[in-house]
Amino acid sequence: MTSHVEEQIRARIAAATNKRQQQRQQRAELDEARQAGLEARKAAKLRRRCAVCERPLGKGRGRPCARGCGVYLCRAPHRPPCNDVHGGQCARLTPGEGA
Repeated sequence: MTSHVEEQIRARIAAATNKRQQQRQQRAELDEARQAGLEARKAAKLRRRCAVCERPLGKGRGRPCARGCGVYLCRAPHRPPCNDVHGGQCARLTPGEGA
């Protein structure tokens, strides 16, 4: 036979255990979401590179391909320019078009 005091203590211990378990589960869910967000951020950073020279492109520093193939090219002053190099190997280059 247990007293009502012991029952209250057991109930408090069980409530505290449940609360800790819920907090652990919530932290695990938030960590999963954070990891997914970090992976998406990393993938987006890798997409912001010049298609020819692989230089990183900052915000507003690249220009899209003139033929609309979806790649971005840098505006760096090196020779030959990336838009000229990409022009000869663009996926939307038509056979009769001179590069």
